[in-house]
Amino acid sequence: MFMRHVKVAPVTALCWLLCALLAPPLAAAAPDSTGAAAPVKKSFLPLLGEEATKRGIELPLPFGSGLVFYHLDRDIEITDVRIGVDGAPPTSVSQFARLASTSRVNNLNAKLDAWILPFVNVYAVAGYVWNESDTHIEVELPPLLPGGQTRRRQMTIPTEIQGSVGGVGITLAGGYGPYFMTYDANFDQADLGFDNRFKAVITSIRGGWNGKAGVRPLRLWASVTDWNTFATATGTVADPDGGTLSFEVDQGPSYRTTYGVGGQYSWRPWLEFAVDGGIDGHGGWYLAVIPVFRFYL
Repeated sequence: MFMRHVKVAPVTALCWLLCALLAPPLAAAAPDSTGAAAPVKKSFLPLLGEEATKRGIELPLPFGSGLVFYHLDRDIEITDVRIGVDGAPPTSVSQFARLASTSRVNNLNAKLDAWILPFVNVYAVAGYVWNESDTHIEVELPPLLPGGQTRRRQMTIPTEIQGSVGGVGITLAGGYGPYFMTYDANFDQADLGFDNRFKAVITSIRGGWNGKAGVRPLRLWASVTDWNTFATATGTVADPDGGTLSFEVDQGPSYRTTYGVGGQYSWRPWLEFAVDGGIDGHGGWYLAVIPVFRFYL
């Protein structure tokens, strides 16, 4: 049982992270420094855009295309592991083993977005993930003879895994004077070569200051993000003793809330650059770098 468990756990402990690597778009409405409406090229988006410019709000170009690079370090909690031999229904082995994992993830996404309304942005992302993890295993086996001592084993196994990830999302933005707030929700899915794909919902709230650096828009914010990336990994691997092993692993972030800060600068009306970072308060952290080109259609 010990050898079979070791073969399964390192692979499946990694998967939850890959659904959590999408950076939401940022609020982009800022008052013109002169108080007058900035000239805007006619476009069918955003709807109600003329009403916003009449009130002295400088809108971004309605469409965006860019990249999102993410690095993420976090702890993973594995709540249960179930194993079945040669097609038998999987049964829990968690009474014999305690598992945990730490992961280091690099993710690169392509992103497309559009401002449907001056306060509503929708977007889609697709990309690839590279994940390195250390899976920690502590096993307790019953004594070989009655009255004997419980046998304990500990080990750490490094593993690597990679796969594709994609998702869609929506951002709602609003503000008063130089201050703004956004609410973002995105729905993600990762394909890592297991029997099932991993789904997640990531939501965040940002609040901050909307102003200028020289004559160009600058935004600074603080954020709180909830990573609802709990999932069950399932699959089948070869048994070292012959036959097959099916497995099911319930896993998720040890700490699902992160607290971050960031900023965005518009070098030109057609080019934005953002940096966002945060921590979970328990050693986990992330950093995102997001260049975006904006344009009309």
